[in-house]
Amino acid sequence: MFAEKIVGPEASYLRRLGALSGLLCGIVALLGLALVALCPTAENVAAVAACAALSCASVALARGN
Repeated sequence: MFAEKIVGPEASYLRRLGALSGLLCGIVALLGLALVALCPTAENVAAVAACAALSCASVALARGN
């Protein structure tokens, strides 16, 4: 399965949830870059930065032991 290739076959549900959260937040952060390009306000930049930080934290959770 695809998740087993990313986090390993014996991964816990928390690691799998972290991987899924990182993937989804990463996609939203990339889409948010288009929003910042169209309307570069401080609120939009902060929202995209927060989403990117959450994505990185989720990936760290998924990759951790």
